[in-house]
Amino acid sequence: MTFSPKPPLLNPHLIRPGWRTSVPRDARLLWLDKNENLDPDLQELTARLFRELEPVALTTYPEFGPLYQKLGHWVGVSPDSLLLTPGSDGVIRLVFEAYVGEGDVVVHTAPTFAMYPVYSQMFGAKVRALEYRRGSEGPELAIQSVLSHLRDVKPRLFCLPNPDSPTGNTFAPAELRSIVELCASLGTIVLIDEAYHPFYESSCVVWTETFRNLIVARTFAKAWGLAGLRIGYAVGHPEAISYLHKLRPMYEVSTVAAHMIEKILDCPDAMRASVKRLNDGKKFFLDEMRALGYQTLGGEGNFLHVSFGEHAERVHRELKDRVLYRLDFKEPCLQGFSRFSATTVERFAPVVQYIKNANRGVNN
Repeated sequence: MTFSPKPPLLNPHLIRPGWRTSVPRDARLLWLDKNENLDPDLQELTARLFRELEPVALTTYPEFGPLYQKLGHWVGVSPDSLLLTPGSDGVIRLVFEAYVGEGDVVVHTAPTFAMYPVYSQMFGAKVRALEYRRGSEGPELAIQSVLSHLRDVKPRLFCLPNPDSPTGNTFAPAELRSIVELCASLGTIVLIDEAYHPFYESSCVVWTETFRNLIVARTFAKAWGLAGLRIGYAVGHPEAISYLHKLRPMYEVSTVAAHMIEKILDCPDAMRASVKRLNDGKKFFLDEMRALGYQTLGGEGNFLHVSFGEHAERVHRELKDRVLYRLDFKEPCLQGFSRFSATTVERFAPVVQYIKNANRGVNN
């Protein structure tokens, strides 16, 4: 007798990284590889808030009513428009579960957040990707190309991070509006991933009051510096969110996570100050790299790209035992670029010096 899973899980191309062989990052290095918010001042605040948690956060099951009220006030929507999830990734999975069946067409950008292609394969969808092309100023994807593609393939679901990752590209509010309106006329669900809000301030959350085909994903991992808690949320029209609630687990997130978010939501000024420090650090690093003659891509997330060109080998050797970052990309639109997560001016300063040393052929 054969005990086979659903057909999509038999796809040999659906492969996840090994869970038993993962290796912790070296604590001696500067971690700029995963777009986390490691701002020391914000870390000091979150550590203090964590120490203030009552023991019941560890010993009781969660009650989410107060958090939904507080989060609704922060986002500017009714609690009926919200669903807590394990990170923005949890929103993405629920949207696939609610709307995508085997054989449905899904459109996502490429390259993009890794879980969009994974969930497309997991749920047996047919992917019609929108490829970024390499332009003189970095990856490009014209709005008219997006609209034309959507009209042609009429997908069940369109997934669009704004800003996108790893490219950092964004669509302007008017462009996003045209996408949402077109998708409404086509019967297409639109998932806008705002994981990097408010590093990028623009948001389409307000449109969820009007468009029942629009769901926005948010997270506390980036600007709020709480990636380790794995907590995010979906924002949508109450009707759309009610469908996602039918799929939620017994408890959306842990009691510890819920209590921490209730506390951190009282500290929006600290979060915004952290965003400013990281944006200042990002500008500092980009300015220094341009002064050295390197091509850079700023993008709108909490990360940036640098092409070290003919100096790449020397720079990578200089940084090897000091900094963790993404060395290169296989995708043509980003090939030859290295990606660094944003950090403060103070933490970027020695990285700049290491790169200057590599330029001069100095070994420290």
